[in-house]
This record gives sequence, C-alpha cells and structure tokens, in this order.
Amino acid sequence: MKKLKQWVLAMQFLTRIPITKAAMPAEPSDFKGAMCFFTFIGLIVGIFTWILFGVGSLVDPLLGALLATIGGIWITGGIHLDGVSDVFDGFGANRDAARTLEIMKDSRVGTFGVLALLIDFMYHLIGFYLLREDPYLMIWVPVSAKMAVCLICSIGRNVSKGMGSLWIQNISKIGLGFNLLVFCGVGISLVSGMEMILGLLIVGVTVFILNHKFSKKLNGLNGDCLGATHQLAEWVILTYLMIISKGMIG
Repeated sequence: MKKLKQWVLAMQFLTRIPITKAAMPAEPSDFKGAMCFFTFIGLIVGIFTWILFGVGSLVDPLLGALLATIGGIWITGGIHLDGVSDVFDGFGANRDAARTLEIMKDSRVGTFGVLALLIDFMYHLIGFYLLREDPYLMIWVPVSAKMAVCLICSIGRNVSKGMGSLWIQNISKIGLGFNLLVFCGVGISLVSGMEMILGLLIVGVTVFILNHKFSKKLNGLNGDCLGATHQLAEWVILTYLMIISKGMIG
C-alpha cells in the first residue's frame, strides 16, 4: 500500500495523468520511495510521445514530430522547462552565487530563459523528426533524462528549501538501482548492448559535468538545477540517438 502511495505521488508530481484529484499527504520518506519510479514514469512518457509521433506521421513525419514535442510538454506539465529557463537566466547573468539564485527565483523569464525554451522546443522537434526512420528510439529519451535526475540527486548537495529539497540527497541505493535497471532494460530493448552501455556512460558524464558546474557556481543544487539537468540530458541523449539512427555507431 505504501509503495502504491509513492507511485501515485511520483505520477502526480511528474505528469498530468489523472490518477487521483486529491492531494496526497506525504512525508520525506514517501518522496524517497517515489524516486524509485522516476525512470518507469519516463517510460510512460516516452511511449506516449512515440504513439503521438506515429499518429501524426500518418499525415507527415514533421507533424508527428510536432505532436510528440507538444505531447511531451503536455503530459509532464512542462515541469522541467521552468528549471532550464531559470538556470539559463541565472547563469547567463554571470553574477555571484547569491545573485544567481535570486535571478533563478524570479518568476519573470529573461532573454536567456526564452532562448533556452526556444532551443528546447526546436531541439525536440528536429530531433524527433530526424528519428523518423527509427521512432521507437525516442522512448529512451525521457527514461534517460529521469535517470540523469536520479543520479544528480544521489551525488549533489541541496542548497535551498524549495521543491528540489524533497528529492536532492533523498534517493536510496535501492531506488537508484531500480531506476538503473529500468534504464538498462529499456535501452537494451531498443539498441544494442554496447550502445546501451555507451548511453549510460554519456548520461553519467553529463550528470558529472552539470553537478560540477552547479556546485562551483551555486555551491550545490536546487529544483531548477534538476529541471535543467533533465532537459539538457534529453538534448544529449537525443543527439546520441540521432547518431545511432544514422548508423554512425556500430
């Protein structure tokens, strides 16, 4: 029963799928348990975008890519986009840690934030279109991004009292292992074993670099950093999958 509650909590936080309308009362241990399901929820999001791509491609692959991009934003409520825009605004201002965090907390979106959102939309639109010969690969994109969030939560340090504090430094070894199992299981069903291992390495290196940058600039992580990690990991793994689709690996 407790795991079911944690599953619902994760679904409520990460998606707009109407599991229940009632708010779930939760304790810190519930959020730790909910993290076990991050990559599995990424799988649900990935399958949803893949289906939308297939439906749109009945008309044209470009329409499929557009539907998949918009669908991905809708099903997640754009929860990670706020983070990537705030991080771009904060880091783009090139100020000290305190001022950067202040800019990131500002509800207004600046020039760098708008550019980040535009880049994100175009990257997904073009990336999904370029995967038109192997559209099933797009399923791995949100799975990989959720894996990246789990990894950075396990190695990063929290610096704020916002929503991010519910997840940062709050993932168990079992939770991390389960997410890794889902990541590898989905990966091996879509690409070769070597390509899956290389994908894991790419996600790991991406997380290491981002954690280093965030720690150096902000002395740790906040919720915006998690959102930025998610979206940047999607850009990186999407690029990797485009390379695989073009037969440039293996």
